[in-house]
Order: sequence, then C-alpha cells, then structure tokens
Amino acid sequence: MDRPQVESEATRGSLVRNYLLLIYTAAAFAALLVLVNAIISNHNVRWDLTPNKRYSLSDFDKRVLGGLTHPVKVMAFVRTEDPSYLELADLLFQAAAFTPQLQYEVIDVNKAPGLARQYGISSYGEVVVESQGRRRDFDNARSDLLIPAILQISADQAKHIYLTVGHGERDLFSSDRSLGFSQFRALLEQNNYQIDNVSLFAGGVPDDAKVLVSLGPQKDFLPEELAELAKYLARGGHYLVMLDPYDSPTLAKFLDQYHIDFTDKIIVDPAYRLTAGEILTTRIPLRSEDSAITRSMSADAVMSLARGIMLTGQPGTPAPDGLQIVATTELLRSSHESWASGDPKALTTGITEYQGGRDTKGPVTVGAEVDLAPATNIHIPLDQMTRIVGFGSSAFASNQFIEMLGNSDLAVSAINALAGDDILIASRERLNKGETAGFFVTEQQSHRLRDLGAGLETVILFTIATVVFVRRRFFV
Repeated sequence: MDRPQVESEATRGSLVRNYLLLIYTAAAFAALLVLVNAIISNHNVRWDLTPNKRYSLSDFDKRVLGGLTHPVKVMAFVRTEDPSYLELADLLFQAAAFTPQLQYEVIDVNKAPGLARQYGISSYGEVVVESQGRRRDFDNARSDLLIPAILQISADQAKHIYLTVGHGERDLFSSDRSLGFSQFRALLEQNNYQIDNVSLFAGGVPDDAKVLVSLGPQKDFLPEELAELAKYLARGGHYLVMLDPYDSPTLAKFLDQYHIDFTDKIIVDPAYRLTAGEILTTRIPLRSEDSAITRSMSADAVMSLARGIMLTGQPGTPAPDGLQIVATTELLRSSHESWASGDPKALTTGITEYQGGRDTKGPVTVGAEVDLAPATNIHIPLDQMTRIVGFGSSAFASNQFIEMLGNSDLAVSAINALAGDDILIASRERLNKGETAGFFVTEQQSHRLRDLGAGLETVILFTIATVVFVRRRFFV
C-alpha cells in the first residue's frame, strides 16, 4: 500500500474517532443536563437573584408552611391567558413542593364555569383557601395574600376579642364614613378574631378573652366596672385603650395607677399637619423600632384630635394588686416642632399658639405600652404578663382615617401583639418591606415645594435673561 494511501486512511480513522468522541461527549453532556434538570424539578432547586428574594419562600413562609398540621387546599380561579396570576402559580408550586400538607389547583374559569358557580366565584382572580371545613377567599390572585390566608385558615380556633360597652364607645359595626369603625372590624375578622361585646357591670371579663378593648369611651366607668377591670389586669390581662381628649375621666384616673397617664393636653403640630387639613390632624413621625407594633408600620400614623400620654413609672415601680412594671415603651411620639396644648379651646376652635408654662414642647408621646408582672415573679413570659397599650386618639382606626399611611398596620398590629400573634405581625412587616406606601404632603412640605417652585423658576428665568443680555451686548 502506498504511503499516501496509508496516511489518508489513518487520517480518516482519526476523524472518525474524533467524531465519535464528540458524539459521546455531547450525549453525555445532554444526559447530564437531563439529570440535573430532573433533580432541580423534583426537588424545587432554584436560584433567586432578585435583590429582595421576591420569587423565593421567605423564612416566614417556611415557618407557616412547616407548621401546618392539617391539609390545606388552594384553588385559584383565573384566566390562563392572563399573565397576572403567574407569580401566584409559582408561589403555589413552591409551597406545595415544600410541604405535602398543601394541595392546589389553578382553574381556568372559562373552561370550568360549573366549578366556579359551585364555589360562588363571581369574577376572575378569586382564590379560595380551605382547611378543616373553613374557607378564606381573597381577590385579584395576589401572591402576597396567600401565606397570611393559609395561616388564618389553618389556625385551630378563632381568638376572642372583647369590647367594653356602656360608655359611648365607638361602633365597630357602623359603616359611617366619619364615625364608623367597620373597616377596622373587617381587618380583625380577616385575622381570624371573633369579636364580642362585654359589659363589665354584668359580670366581668370572660376567661377566654385574649384582648380587652375600650375603643374611644366617652362616659365614665362605674367603680364596680373599674374593679372588674382591675381583676382582669391582675390575672395577666391584655388591655388596649384608645382614649380621646377629655373623655372618661374615671378611666384615665384608673390607668394612672398603672403609670400610663392620659393628659388633658391636645397635640398641635403645624409642621406635620396635612396640607389643607385642620391643624389638629397631623402625622406622627416618631415611632419605636423596639416594638413589633410600630416596627410593622409601612408609614407614619395619622392622628386627629390626639391627647398626650405620659409614662410615669419605670421598671421596678409598684402598681396595684402586687404588680410592678417590667418594661415601658413610647410607641409613638409627635415631632420636635409640636407641642401639647393646655388651651381649653383648642379642641373646639383648632387654633392655638404655644405658650410657655401652659403647654408642653414636643416630642409628645401619643401611644405607649406598659408591661407588668407580679413583684414576686417578674421573669414570667411576656404573654403571661399584664399588658396595657394606650393611644391618645381613637379616630386613627375609624373608617375616615384607617386607610391613611400606617394607620391600619398600627391598629391591627396592636391587637396582634396583645393576642400573642407575633407571626401575623411578621407577615405584615414582610409585606410592607416590598410595598411603597402612599404619601401625604404636610403643610410644611407644601410651603417648601411652593417656595422652591417659585424661587427656582425666578432664578432660571433671570439666568436666561442675563446670558442673553451679555451675549448680545458683548459678543454680537
């Protein structure tokens, strides 16, 4: 065989071997990709590179899902051609992969109208969460509502919240725009609370009360009622009181024994009043970062006709029935430009000026908490302590104000904290981190914007005129 022919066959053999090696390598690589993809799909392995890990289960989500003891079924009624439900579908996939207790279906309403009618679905985007014969619905297929809905529906039982009556308290069942509190009630019911009224005069606070609430009482409490209230606090009761200026003096005097003093001075803050609003409606810009109640807020609170509060005790200070203070917290304070006015006409006229000696310079506390325990055992857990949370206004939780800035967060988190539902507060805090709250312009900010606009426009026009004059005068 000629040498060139031998070299040609050797070259062909080498090429064949190279091609075969390439084919085997490609096949092995493809098999490896298939294997890796199968492992990732079956074990929900994924990498979320978004800054806030938006497309991953948070520690809170895993805590809720990992704590499920009963099966939960989720049905999302959507239009599959609508891309807005995809984030929810992805979250459902991750949740079902994390726990076998959760099953879900994504149902196209157009393809299953009978099933939609069976569940009473009237619009696209409704989601139904079911467990233990209970049901929770939410609209718009929002993924951020899924985990809170699962948490609420899987709870063993609703917790009782009792409201004192007989003293002109605010009406949680009224839908009146100014005086009603029905939106506050709806938020509490969404948090799986059962709300009932209680007359302290007719037998005291029931044993199953998680929180006792006095929502803007106007009239005095009778001595017998205050005695029942003292018994409730002595046994580790949790009490939320929203007390408006000058209302229910006997209750204010009673609470002073527990070193939470509701003063008769009205908060005035021209710098933080809302634009075009009356002077006694103001943002409350200073809030505690040490309390879950205020830390969960998406924005400042807005309060109207608020009274000041003074904490007159400190840890170790004695209180009635053998209690002593364990901790005090100033939850909310007005700005440094504010003051608490002792002007008796401030509440009716809304017009007042600061006067030394009569008024108190800000910041002024308008929300506070006092935690107490038996002096013989101050190291008991927080949920066994006597806890009193007070706000110097009830209007912030009304239908008129509850949707403003951080008001709904404040009102509901106060109940959550006293009821021991820290996980609900953590859920709200997580959601608020991804939300951009609406804003309200204060009177001071409005004036600054007006002055900046007017001044900046004048400077720009003057500069242009100067440049034109100089160019024409000296360079033409």
